[in-house]
Amino acid sequence: MVYYDKKQESGGVKTVRFLLRYKIAVLCTSALFFLWLMCFKMISPGYVGVVIDMLGSSKGVVAKEMHVGMHWIAPWKTVYQFPIFEQNNTWEGDREGFNFQTSEGMAVSADIGITYHLRPESIPVIFQRYRRGMDEITNVFIRNYIRDAVNKSASRTRIEDLYSGKESFFDDIEKHVKEDFAPLGIELSRVYLIGRFHFPPTVISALNSKIEAMQRAQQRENELREAEAEAKKQVAKAEGQARCVLLQAESEAKANLVLAKSVTPELIQWQSVQKWDGKLPHVTSGAVPFIEVK
Repeated sequence: MVYYDKKQESGGVKTVRFLLRYKIAVLCTSALFFLWLMCFKMISPGYVGVVIDMLGSSKGVVAKEMHVGMHWIAPWKTVYQFPIFEQNNTWEGDREGFNFQTSEGMAVSADIGITYHLRPESIPVIFQRYRRGMDEITNVFIRNYIRDAVNKSASRTRIEDLYSGKESFFDDIEKHVKEDFAPLGIELSRVYLIGRFHFPPTVISALNSKIEAMQRAQQRENELREAEAEAKKQVAKAEGQARCVLLQAESEAKANLVLAKSVTPELIQWQSVQKWDGKLPHVTSGAVPFIEVK
């Protein structure tokens, strides 16, 4: 005969309930711990985080950006990361390249690239303004600023200037874009051309012909200047020779004048005596000897 102990049964039930509650507590604590760990967000080096609050009266973009490191973020908040290192983006080809018109209304296309970076303190404002990620901001909004600046600069530029050089054209574009980017917190380093401008074939042929004509005219002008310089050289040489002859003649004339003034009868007689060999001529015509003996 088996006796049933109610006290023993009551103690066993309490133990089971305690163990069950303990397991539930451990599971809840573990779940809360893992949930707490999942709320940590890592901001990688070279990036800045923007926090979006989705709950309460302060919901929206948090004004303070988050920098490199681990940050605990409430579950009702979202973090977007934006790079602050130098960005390089290019738009190439028929679909992405830029098409514009010069001051003469000539159609030109070009593949263009830019180098830029975002100011860290301005990233929350940039996100609040555009509500987009970095790729969308670059390929939509920044591209629109570049396109507008290209059209403005091209409307004041002749097609010949684009064909012969591009420095001033892109300097003007950079000036416009920097002015537009400054209030947004975007720092533009440079705008550059990829390859060369794309002109219609008829325009290229006409420009090449004009350049060849200008080069021939320049060559003829250089030859004319060279001939003029050679003629001036010959004239200068002739004038120099004439001056030399004139100076030599004047010198000889002056020497003869001085010599004539210095010649006297006594000097002539003295020089004759110096050259006489002491012999008288055997035949004379009755003239008096050239030496006067006193």
